[in-house]
Order: sequence, then C-alpha cells, then structure tokens
Amino acid sequence: MVAKTANAIYFDNAATTPLCSAAKKILLQDFANPSSPHALGLMAERAIKTAARDLSHILSCRSDEIIFTSGGTESNNLGILGAAFGLQSARGRHRHLHILATDQEHPSVTEPLGYLSSLPGFSVTYAAPSGWGAHVCEDTAMICITQVGSETGDIFDISAVKKAFPKTIVFVDGAQGFCKADQPLSGADIYTFSGHKIHGPMGVGGLMVRQGLRLQPMIYGGGQQNRVRPGTENVHGILAMTAAIKTQASDQTKMEQERQHITSIKNILRTLEHEIPDAYINQITKNASPYILNMSFAGVRGETLTSLLSDHNLYISMGTACRTNKRVSALESMGFSHERAKSAVRLSFSRMNTKEEALEAKEIIKSCVSTLRKIKPRK
Repeated sequence: MVAKTANAIYFDNAATTPLCSAAKKILLQDFANPSSPHALGLMAERAIKTAARDLSHILSCRSDEIIFTSGGTESNNLGILGAAFGLQSARGRHRHLHILATDQEHPSVTEPLGYLSSLPGFSVTYAAPSGWGAHVCEDTAMICITQVGSETGDIFDISAVKKAFPKTIVFVDGAQGFCKADQPLSGADIYTFSGHKIHGPMGVGGLMVRQGLRLQPMIYGGGQQNRVRPGTENVHGILAMTAAIKTQASDQTKMEQERQHITSIKNILRTLEHEIPDAYINQITKNASPYILNMSFAGVRGETLTSLLSDHNLYISMGTACRTNKRVSALESMGFSHERAKSAVRLSFSRMNTKEEALEAKEIIKSCVSTLRKIKPRK
C-alpha cells in the first residue's frame, strides 16, 4: 500500500505511483513462459507482441524498436552503455568518444556515464544545454538529456536538441516525462521509461531504440528480444505496465484534462512561496512539469520537515529516491546555495490526488514549518 492510512496524503508520486485498477487486474492473471512452444506459451508471446505494438503507437515508433527491461535503471544502463560500446565497436577502439549530459541527470544515468569516463577512449562533460555549444566537438557521439528533471521538474526540449545536433545520438531518460509531458519524442534516438512512474508495477520498464542503432547487450543468455536483452520476459509486468500506459495515454483529451487537474493542485501549493516567509521554489527553467514541485524553507532541514510531515500523514520526499543522500550536491550543481539545497523538499502529484488534499497539505506544511522554526529560528 502506498498510503499508510485512509486519511493519508501521498505527494511522492515521482518516487512511485499507486497501481491503477487496469494494472491490478493483469497481475492477478496466470501466464505461461513466452518461450515455451506449447499453446499457452504462444499466447503469452503474442500478448507481449501486442503490448509492444500498443506502445509503439504511443511512442510513435515501430514495435520492433521497443525492448522490455526490469525498470528505468536497467533501461538507462542498457541504452547508454549499449549504445556507447556499440559505437566503439563500429568506429574502432582507437576512436575517442565524447558524451555530453545535463547537470540534472538521475543516478541511473550518471553512474553508467561515470563508468564510461573511467575507461580508455571515453570522456563525459556535464553542462546545462544552453552551454553545450562550447563543449561539443568532432568526437561528441552521444547526448544524454532527461525529459523532465526528477528533482525540480524542469522540462527540456528534446526536439531542439536533435535539431541543434542532428548527427549525434540523443539519449532521453523519460521516466518522469512519459505520458505526462506534452512533448513530441521524434528527437529521441533512445528513449527510456519505467512502469511504476505511471501507475504500473515496479520491476518493469523499457526503452525505444531507433532502427539502425546498434546496442551491445549488457547481459547474455537466450535469444529473447533479438538477444539485446535476453532472459524470460516479465509477462505480468509488461502487460500490466502497458495497461497502465494505455489508461494514461490513449486519450489525448483525457491527458490534457489530467495535466490541467495536476496544474491546479500544484498552483495551490505554489502559493506557499508567498504565504511562508523565506520560502522558495527551486526551478531553473521557465517550463516545468506540473507533476513536480521542489521547494525550500529557509532554516528548516529537508529531512526534518519530511519526517514531521510524515507524522501528520503527509508523505513527500527530499528529492529523487535513488539519490536522497546526494540530493544536496545535485541541487547545488544546478546553481542553488548549499543552505537552500539542505532545506529542499519535493512534492509530486498524480491524477489520483485532489485539490482538497492540496489545500489540506498546504496548511499542514505551514504549521510544520512554523513549529520547526520556533525550535530553531532561521538565520
């Protein structure tokens, strides 16, 4: 259960979302191994192919360009390392490969990039997209960009990146943007997504890889998924994730209505910036996702506030769940001060949240910030 009590307010949807009813129904069904030659195995195999076809319509790609994985982390590792080693193999090990990345990347992107930079023949530069022109060179082979920053919700223009660097592979981490950001994906050569960020189950995700782009496998085994990602497919996860995605994205009118609903929730909580002294919204671009709101309250440590809010059945986070211990440096790399980073908290929303929850949460936050400042007055 995501919510601990009936009265809980869950505003940590960027970490994980509650399962939707369509996904739950799938998880209660039985499936055979899709590699088995009998009728039940063939049924499971056909179900996976149908899921890939359904996703291809949403991603505007071919069904054979979709690879299913165990989640966003594996997708990012396979996309980055697979493409990098594939390029190295095609170009020759004597060729140096340079990779550009934003300063808002998730650890599942920065860690494989760090591994590459430790190897001979690879180098990585982190910079804001506005400064990439100064760093791009003849050896720049790939650009890594998050569609929606998991810390602050900043949205990056994928199409503009591809237009500026047409000959460079554009890798996009879409975990926080898939089915949420109103943005075409035509500029992405590799695009990753995660099931549990969109009301599907944990432990399943995938990536879209444009035809003609060769990925070197990261694991080896059977012949599943053209040997790029071998192993018995997670039929329950794939079908449940696809059901959740179709619920979220099959109707453009419903998607726009959802974004408007989420925007109204975020706008209610944005007013805290004016209703609490020395409160700040942490955002570096003019265009930010309505699903994420990152705020700092001067003089109040983020972990202390998060813990106190939890005691009041309001559940938020201090930032990306996979990077909680490093969130200060993550925000500081975006240009925020150390003190502002230490006091940062992240609220994130889903279509299952209500305006009433936002109004109640706002009052709880105001009360808790006031309580903590009385204990330790801010400088």
